[in-house]
Amino acid sequence: MGFVIIYTNNMKLRYIWFIVLLILFSCSNKKKSNNQVDNQLEPINLKYAKGFRIEKTGKYKIISVLNPWSGANNIEYQYLLINKDEELPDFADDYTVIRTPVEKVICLSTTHVAFIDVLNKTESIVGVSGTDYINNKKVRKNIENNLVPDVGYDSNLNYELIACINPDLVITYGVGGEIAGYNQRLKDLGINAVMNAEYLEDHPLGKLEWIKFIAAFYNMESEADLYFDAIEKKYNALLDIVKGVNKKPKVLIGLPYKDSWYVPGGKSFLAKMVEDAGGEYIWKENDSRESQPFNIESIFIKASEAKIWLNTGSVNNKRDILKIDERFEDFKPYNESLIYNNNLRMNQFGGNDYWETGLVQPNIVLKDMIKIFHPELLKNHQLVYYKQIN
Repeated sequence: MGFVIIYTNNMKLRYIWFIVLLILFSCSNKKKSNNQVDNQLEPINLKYAKGFRIEKTGKYKIISVLNPWSGANNIEYQYLLINKDEELPDFADDYTVIRTPVEKVICLSTTHVAFIDVLNKTESIVGVSGTDYINNKKVRKNIENNLVPDVGYDSNLNYELIACINPDLVITYGVGGEIAGYNQRLKDLGINAVMNAEYLEDHPLGKLEWIKFIAAFYNMESEADLYFDAIEKKYNALLDIVKGVNKKPKVLIGLPYKDSWYVPGGKSFLAKMVEDAGGEYIWKENDSRESQPFNIESIFIKASEAKIWLNTGSVNNKRDILKIDERFEDFKPYNESLIYNNNLRMNQFGGNDYWETGLVQPNIVLKDMIKIFHPELLKNHQLVYYKQIN
């Protein structure tokens, strides 16, 4: 930018022009700096996940998390990850800066624990939300030895305890926009919090691919890539087994809660898994990836021809279903369908491992579903996450 000389007898006006030019010059330099940053960044290839991006250079990484809660639109959070021994770049103030590798991490979801365990970094977990729900043996031992406390969740987060722990990172998630406020309060306390939105992905391998997001904070991208590629290969091999299936059983999912039955959308990951396992999801025409409420009567009509009924909450037998609503006694799938629940692996406190390791083993979940839909295709497979409800 060249020099500009302004002639005026008004010293105040001259000063104002000087400030304006200074601002313009600064903005021009900043834009140029940002363009230089953009030119240096190399995007990491993601095959299935849609909720985040990773771009990197030799010295730092920029992670962008996109629309991280249900209903979010045009929301983006950016994090600058840089090694502890590197100097901060000039543009660092534009980002949430996280020094890597992280060593002390708080997890607000069991799925976060599963990701970290795959990376063999469970010793880095120093706090969780809901200790009863954790199945991981190493973390459970640390919970029992009072080394991993329960830090609460949402409006009940124990900020004082979190501040005392002083973690390098808190991994959060939220089903609504209020999570932004909780994260901001953590930031005000000088605590780094990042949003993990893997639950919004509509493909099982898209959920799994968030292991690359978690691995970036540990500088373990290579390990994450190896794990992901191995699971993807196993998952796709199962798709080949099902490819020739012509007769697909109609599948119902879930149970009512109070007066509403929340049905997974036709574009949800559960609908995708039913399809991949050789089933026909009753709501496959629905174009939503999120669950939607229906009244029980409409479900009774729509699902009357279902041959398979999956994911029936916490029930362990058919009597438990009748305790929820006695009308199920006249429900055709209750009397004629095969009913399977995903609660075979429960700890003594009611924590369901399907919602922990099931995330990082979608190939095993798919195997279970194929065994249920088409038992002749996997004669030797023993169910891992599912059990039959009689």
